[in-house]
Formats: sequence, structure tokens, C-alpha cells
Amino acid sequence: MSIKKIHVCVIDDGICGDEINIYKNIQIRNGKAVDSLNICKNSSHGTGCAKVIIKHAEKEILISSVSILNGQCKGNIQSLCTALIWCIENDVDVINLSLGSVFFKDKGLLLDTVNRCAENGIIIVGATSNAGYATYPASFTNVLGVRAFEEKEKRGYSERYDTNLGFGLFETQGSEKIYINGIEKITSWCNSVAAPQITAKIINMFKEGISPIAIRNSLGNKLLKINCFGIDWALKAYAQNIHGLVPEWCICKIVDNEIKTSPDIVDTVIIQKADSIKRWLEAGKNIIYIGDDVIDYVSSDNYVWTKYNRIQQIYYNQITQQGIEVPVIFIEGVCALKYIYGLEKLFREKDYHAYCISHNILYELYGITYIPAEITDADEINNFIRNELYYKQGDILLYDISGVDEKSAVKNVKLSPDIIIDTMEKDVTISSEYECKTVANSIESVGRYIIELLQGEGRQNDEQ
Repeated sequence: MSIKKIHVCVIDDGICGDEINIYKNIQIRNGKAVDSLNICKNSSHGTGCAKVIIKHAEKEILISSVSILNGQCKGNIQSLCTALIWCIENDVDVINLSLGSVFFKDKGLLLDTVNRCAENGIIIVGATSNAGYATYPASFTNVLGVRAFEEKEKRGYSERYDTNLGFGLFETQGSEKIYINGIEKITSWCNSVAAPQITAKIINMFKEGISPIAIRNSLGNKLLKINCFGIDWALKAYAQNIHGLVPEWCICKIVDNEIKTSPDIVDTVIIQKADSIKRWLEAGKNIIYIGDDVIDYVSSDNYVWTKYNRIQQIYYNQITQQGIEVPVIFIEGVCALKYIYGLEKLFREKDYHAYCISHNILYELYGITYIPAEITDADEINNFIRNELYYKQGDILLYDISGVDEKSAVKNVKLSPDIIIDTMEKDVTISSEYECKTVANSIESVGRYIIELLQGEGRQNDEQ
């Protein structure tokens, strides 16, 4: 009986066919996957990554190349999505991504495709940015993020739980001796070389059905009481008896009646009662628990997210950044959720990255970072927010203060707000150092006025 070879795909700037026997050689051109002309140079970045993988892989592998980068190692997120879809359609087992994006808009464009890869059993290894910023897709829970040790003399590998760069980040040496055209070369010390080193380790332990959770537990040699910081892994979810709490804005598709006839249609269950967690885990579902209890369920097979995860994430947040240097906007009132969600979307369309926080656990379902009320240390909260803003390169802080008084909110960010938005059902009051203005209940009108204030136009208009 023949053993199936592990199909590894290097998504990069191409692999030189004169150096490596390529199984499938593909190029993304004009949004389509086409056969490559195989004119890649032996000095290509992808060739170096493939050499590192082959050097350390102990199992038989097939290496495919999908080229998405040009001669200057530049590409676009649409080509990466097309490459990932090609991997799904061509039975790839492991993907090496020694590339990524730090642009916040690319996160939303990539996430669904990455989760589809995970759904199809593909393991993705992604390098984080050498500049240290949160990188997509390396920062996603369903991707094994990698970076090089800061100490260039250090060897081996380790696992760390970096609250801002991704869950369960792997570190390794980041430099390698390889042979190109028969000549020994030493690669530079960087994250893009660290990634194929971990890719090779995963190949050596790979088996059908292995998950990112199992890999982290094996390589990390320990099982934490959490296995995710956020809920970016959910594709389709069933909201058990809480449909009224989960609107159409949810970060994943909500499936309702179909689950009664086909429970396999969902990968995640959103629940409010802790006593049903065990039953759904036994059914193989991921869990989002939005109840009040601080529980620490452990699963080695499925993601479980509760407020305990966020408490632990803030606990693991050890790096201290300088003060916040972005505009701070407080939002309160009966329509606070509508406005924090709507303004974040409006600002994103204008290329402003608004980082949003709230003390309401439900807001996590909208992609808004939940800060548990159980954390009362303002310094811990402030340090976490500063790190999030720094590593995710936020331009604006939107803070829903509905669940906290204004004085406590100021302590949490250690800054007085530049703008306060008081949301009512019929109108909205916007207070700034320039004026207190009431506008119609409209995301567009409120957002337009805030942008004018932030750009200084509001003050100019007042002075004219």
C-alpha cells in the first residue's frame, strides 16, 4: 500500500524548476490561476522558502508553487485569495505563506477564504510582519503565525501567546543555510525564513484531520485553558434560543432552521447558558459563550470562546507601549451599538482604521473588542488598548461607554475624549471642544461631521 504524499504549496513569487521538482506550477494572472511559464529565477524568494522546507521535511512531499508576487515581491490581496481557493480545489494539505498584509482592510477580505481553507483541512503557516505589526492572515486563529527570534544567535523554536500578533505564535531561528545552484548561501534572519522552518515541523507531524489546535498543543507541549483569543474562526453559527440578541451584523453567518434537519451545516454554536456547552462540544461544534459566568472550558479539538478568554488575553498582554496618540471618541445612549458599528464601517470606507471597544459581551459578535467588567485595573485595560492600537495601526478609538460612567472610561484610556456622541432615537448630540451640535439620526451625517472635526474643518467653519 502506497503512502499518500503530503501536498505542500508555497504561495510566493514562484519556485525555480531548475532547483526543485515542482508538482504543480501556477501563476495568478488577471484574477485567474494559470500554468506558469516556469521562468522563475533560482534566486527567487519562493525558491529559498521551498529549499528550507525540503531540507527539514522528513516525510515525502509534493511541492506546488503558486506565484502571486512580482519581481519586487509585491502583490495584492485578491491574488492571495485566488491562490488560497486554488489550494482548496487542488487538495493541498499545508500552505507556506512567507508573506502577508498589515493593511486593516485586507483582514476582512481574507478571513472568509482562510476559514474555508481550515474547513477543508488545510494547515496554513503564515509569517508575521518583520516590522512587528499584526499581519493578515498570520494573526488569524486558524493560521499558525510565525516570526524569527529577536536574538539572532538563538536556535530551536518556542511558542508564545502574543495578544496582538496572533494566538499561539511560533518563534524560530529565522536564518538557514541552503544550496542554490550548488553554492551554499545563508539566508537573512527574517520571519519569511522562520515560516518554512515551522512548515517543515508541521509536515513531519502531519496526518489527515490534524487541526491548528492540535498542532499548537503538540508543538507547545501544553494545553492552555483557552485555545483562542477572538472569534475570527466562525463560518456558520447557530444561535441557540437567543436569535433576538444576534442581528444581521454578526461576524459570521447565522443559520436558524436548517440546523434542525442538518446539524452539520454549522461549525459554531452561540449560547447563553453554560450547561449546554458540554453537549455541543461532544457534537463537535465550536462554542461562543456570551453568558455572565466566568468559565474556563478546555477543548483540544474545538474552539471555545468565553469572557474568560478575553480576561486571559489581557493577562498575557505583557508589552507596554507609549500613550495613545489617536482621537478618542466616546459613544453612549440608546443607539450606541448602531453608531459604533456604523461609524467603524463608514470610517473604514474612508480608509480610517477605527478600533472599537465596549464592556458589553454581545459586541464581540459584531467585531467590536469586548473589555470584561471583571477587569477593574485601569492600567491593565489601558495597556491592552494601547497595544491593540499600536500593533493593529488604529487611527481612531471608538469607545462605547454605555456600561461604564464617563470618569471610569477616562481612567481606562488615560485621556479625555476628543468627541462625545450621545445617541437618541431621533437625533444625536455631538460634543467637542468647538461646540455641542445636534444632528439627525444618521450614520452618514454624524460620520461626515466627525471627519470634518478631526480634519479641523469644523473649527474653521466656526471661525468664519
